[in-house]
Amino acid sequence: MRGSEVDVFTKSQDWYDLIYDAQGKDYAVEAATLRQLIRSRGVLDRPACGRPPTLLDVACGTGRHLALLDDFERVGVDLDSEMLVRAAERCPGVTMVEGDMRTLDSAGLGGPFDVVTCLFSAIAYMVDLRSLHEAMASMARCLAPGGLLVVEPFLEPGVVELGRPWATFVDRPEIKIARMDVPRVQGRCLLLEFEYLIADAEGVRHVPESHRIGLFTVEEIGAAIRATGLTWEFESPGLTGRGLHLGRRAE
Repeated sequence: MRGSEVDVFTKSQDWYDLIYDAQGKDYAVEAATLRQLIRSRGVLDRPACGRPPTLLDVACGTGRHLALLDDFERVGVDLDSEMLVRAAERCPGVTMVEGDMRTLDSAGLGGPFDVVTCLFSAIAYMVDLRSLHEAMASMARCLAPGGLLVVEPFLEPGVVELGRPWATFVDRPEIKIARMDVPRVQGRCLLLEFEYLIADAEGVRHVPESHRIGLFTVEEIGAAIRATGLTWEFESPGLTGRGLHLGRRAE
C-alpha cells in the first residue's frame, strides 16, 4: 500500500518486488517466523478458532507474505488497486479487497479474523498520531475474540542517519534499476524522495517517487493498540529486526 496515499507506488509497481529482492528481503523466512509466533501465542488452539484459521493481511502489497501463509483462509486488503492485481495473480483463490486501513469496516472484508497482520512497516504510512490510532482501532475491530493483531513498525524518531545516501541496485539481464535517496526529516515524518533510473528494452528513463513516513516510538504504537481495548506486547527482534507489536483481543 500502502496505507493512506493511494498513489505512493503508482510509478514503481512493476519494480517493487525486484527492489526488495535485491535488498535480500526473505519472505519465506518471515512467513515461517510469523507462523511460529502465532502458534506460540495459542491463537490457533482456541475452541472458536476457524478451521482453517482466518487471516487478514492489511496493506498486503503484491501478496508475497499471503502466498506463503496458505494454511490460513486469507483475505488481503490494500489501498493500491494495481498492487492488488499483482497479489491476486500470486495468490489464486484468495480474496483481495481495495480499502484503507483506517476504515476497514466499510471494505466488506467478511470476518472477524483469528489473525490480522500489518507487515513490512506499512503502518508508517499513517503520518500522525490521529491516523495511527484510527488504523489500530480499525484493525482491532476485525479481530475475533481471542484473536491476534501483528503490526510491524518502521523506525523510531532519531534512528535514521540523516545525510547518508540510500541506494538499491537491481542487476538482471533484462532490466537494470538504480534507486537512490538521501532521507530527510520534516517534523515527525521521514521524507523519502526516491530517484529511479531504469534501463530495459524500452530504453533508459528516470522516474521520481515520494514517500512520507510517520516516525513513532514503541510506546506510541503500544498506546494506540491499548487504546483499542487489546492487550499489548512488543516482540523483538521480530521479522526484520524492527520488532513486532502484538495486540490480543479478550476471549
